Amino acid sequence: MLKTVVGSFPPKKLLLEKATKWAVDLQLNHDLDIVSDGEQRTDMISYFSSLPGLGMKSHGPYIKSQILPLEDPKSHAKLEDLRSVKDYLKQKGREDVKVKVSITGPITLGFACACNGVGYYSGLTDKRLYSDFALALKPLVEEAAKTDCYVQIDEPSLSIRVMEGSQAVKIVNQTISSLPNSIRDEEKLIVHVCGSLTDSLFRDLMSLDAPILSFAFSAPKVRANLDVVSKSLLVSNGKKLGLGCVSVQANKKEEVESFEQVVQRLEIARNRLGEEQIALLHPDCGMRPTGEDAVEPILNLVASSAKYFEEKK
Repeated sequence: MLKTVVGSFPPKKLLLEKATKWAVDLQLNHDLDIVSDGEQRTDMISYFSSLPGLGMKSHGPYIKSQILPLEDPKSHAKLEDLRSVKDYLKQKGREDVKVKVSITGPITLGFACACNGVGYYSGLTDKRLYSDFALALKPLVEEAAKTDCYVQIDEPSLSIRVMEGSQAVKIVNQTISSLPNSIRDEEKLIVHVCGSLTDSLFRDLMSLDAPILSFAFSAPKVRANLDVVSKSLLVSNGKKLGLGCVSVQANKKEEVESFEQVVQRLEIARNRLGEEQIALLHPDCGMRPTGEDAVEPILNLVASSAKYFEEKK
């Protein structure tokens, strides 16, 4: 079970380079196997404000014309920050550590931008809106996949039923289906869906064209997800789990869960699903809204609980 984070960290009031190094160092200090840049540049929606067809308001991007792909996806901020992390790991002699880039998926990105102004499209239910976002993100995802990193598509909106599950899955697959088979064979492609699962949504998600599906299991509203996840469906569809084993709903370190709570949760997950179905351990979700004081205790729980299970083998 590889140890990682979902992506974001609380925004640090430093220059971007120093803030990114701060986030990476925290992950290295807690022996994570796959690190992120901490998304210190901006939030998960504003990262993509440069997509043709988007404009920017004070509270985020909005749609002003048809959404189109970037002319030069290699220069996108996501890939710039990815290169920055790789360079920093090389400077530290830690090229053994893998890097993950998180890209907001077409449903979540399309819905958030359309809520600020729907522009060219007929409304929030216009399927063309989401399909155009999928095609616009596709070249960026393809460039990320060339870098030998883990690629994660973040789709929290799938759990709030922005659209019917099977239709949403088809749109997400437009973004990732043309990636080389090697990224799947090496289990480096992840789709992260935080929020509550239902039996029907979980079945729909089995059609995602990714080997690892990442869910939250720890905050009070998502603990029932363990009752929804089916080992037989995971096995029959060739899927493994990214398991959100620690809640990120803490403003200070005293509010972080205990080691005993996390271990008990992992024991239940392992007994129900089998250790072979759990590919990744990580916090429930991104930590942008988490109190900075709580971040290290959360990372420590991910690392210590993974160590506990390694020692029990």
